Amino acid sequence: MFAIIDARSPEKSINKLKEHVDDLFMFQTNAITENSISGHPDIFIYRDKKQLVVAPNAPIDLFEFLDNHHIAYLKGERAVGKTLYNSVQYNCLGTSGLFFHKSGYTDHKIMKINKNKKFINLPQAYTRCSLVHLCKDNYLTSDRGIEKVLLNKGFSCFYFSPEEIIIHDHKNGFIGGAIGIWGKRIFFNGNMEIHADGQRLKEHLLHFSFEIVNLSDHYLYDGGCIFFV
Repeated sequence: MFAIIDARSPEKSINKLKEHVDDLFMFQTNAITENSISGHPDIFIYRDKKQLVVAPNAPIDLFEFLDNHHIAYLKGERAVGKTLYNSVQYNCLGTSGLFFHKSGYTDHKIMKINKNKKFINLPQAYTRCSLVHLCKDNYLTSDRGIEKVLLNKGFSCFYFSPEEIIIHDHKNGFIGGAIGIWGKRIFFNGNMEIHADGQRLKEHLLHFSFEIVNLSDHYLYDGGCIFFV
């Protein structure tokens, strides 16, 4: 198993994650997009259970990492930049039958491979940062707008406050950006149990038989997800 993580993540998180994977890619970019998200894999990568789509202007050493480990991927059509429109096109979420994003913002290659899924239009274009699919119809979010849409459609949605989630250059990050899931193991970039909503979320995740891995003893860090590939 291999993983991709924001290179600016706390050192303890990085070192502990290394114990769980065969190789770890430290993601970082320079002057392509805003500093707050410059190390976020989910700004440059779309990932679901079957597909991996990478922005054409992602770091060259990321493509080398994927090629060296024989990990299949597609190149997206649109380059990442600094505006909202060109920094969210890969930040979407797909399940086996559903696709979540804000309409009109998605890279065409991702729309094409998800064309047979039901599209759920959300008010938050930074969808992947804000939304986690746990299992079946159960989701986790730190965005009230997303929560409202999902509840109205009959999904179960656990709201987790974005307060106390650290991100560069902003007051709060999002819960999706602090998480990576591999099978029934859920990895937190930091320690979710010291968050005000941590114990409630812990009980919720244990109910679904998740194994919780807190990668450090810090407050949660929004590093744009941890991708397992």
